[in-house]
Amino acid sequence: MQPIRILSPGLDLLGEVDNYLSLTFCRNYHSPGEFQLVTNRKVQNADQLEIDNLIMLGADTGKVGIIRHKEIKAGERGEEMLTIKGYALGTILRQRITIPPVGQAYDIQEANAETVMKHYVRRNCLQISEMEFPFLVIGDDQQRGEIVKWQTRYKNLGDELEQISILTSLGWHIYPDFNSKKWIFDIYNRRNFSAGQQINPPVIFSPEFDNIRSQEFIDSLVGFGNYAIVAGRDEGANREIMMLGSDATGLDRHVIFVDARDVKDTADLPAKGEAKLAEHQRVISFQAEVLTAGPFKYQQDWDVGDVVTVQNKDWSITMDTRITEVQEIHEASGFKLNVTFGNNLPTLSQKLKTALGEFKTESTR
Repeated sequence: MQPIRILSPGLDLLGEVDNYLSLTFCRNYHSPGEFQLVTNRKVQNADQLEIDNLIMLGADTGKVGIIRHKEIKAGERGEEMLTIKGYALGTILRQRITIPPVGQAYDIQEANAETVMKHYVRRNCLQISEMEFPFLVIGDDQQRGEIVKWQTRYKNLGDELEQISILTSLGWHIYPDFNSKKWIFDIYNRRNFSAGQQINPPVIFSPEFDNIRSQEFIDSLVGFGNYAIVAGRDEGANREIMMLGSDATGLDRHVIFVDARDVKDTADLPAKGEAKLAEHQRVISFQAEVLTAGPFKYQQDWDVGDVVTVQNKDWSITMDTRITEVQEIHEASGFKLNVTFGNNLPTLSQKLKTALGEFKTESTR
């Protein structure tokens, strides 16, 4: 197994742990991933596995996490097991909210998705002195992604970035720069290896190629919406109403209500509706254990964020889809990869967050 390096928040090396029971490290394209490390409490340097310290798998700067949870359990035979949990570095952006400029009700931006995302990080993590992360640096703006118009007011910064990421198909992360001793926030856009394109060599995952097993396919309309009724300012019969979405009718039309009373300009209501529809997409997901001995090598031929082709002819399934999550499992018994292709079903906590965000009562005065 690869050694785990323990770092201070200032990126100084505190020690290494190479004798551990298991490490699960989950990398996600749209939001910070998470990890769990299990080891004996008495292994060398285990005392450095403290809250807010960092771990890095080997020398891979794309697999660095911050410790947020620590457990020690003693067994019947006296063995003491240490469990460490945490998230990728991008989780620190969940510690900030979006604060509008002085004298303005909302922070409204219209530009390329990358420019918009970096603006919100710069403002809420660097420019407001009380909110500054002194070690954070923002990568150069390459103006990638489609033009978006976004407005925000006292929302969780990490959640806002995730929504823009899902809407525009751009990934984001924070990684360490050991030369400058800084944490770098940046945007990235992966490659297309699907079977239908002609630029890159195709990457196909299929039982026929003996490169996947333990498959699970999900096609779900639970929580789906393809047509939005967007309600703007004013109240009752005077309230601004706009409808947008799919041309589908009858049974194929799934309507959601969007409370957009926070939108000042009627011209911005469509953007609000489209962003909300992006949160209510049809879930088409394929999950599988990818065999590491297959013809396509992880992080060489494919990686999280890439678009690939997934196929199971027995199930009549062929999908060109993005790899949205990769879960690495490192154990003494071997190395495993569990991969999510496409969007995944929302967790209970995500459902509650959405429900609470949409739970607003309309005045009927």
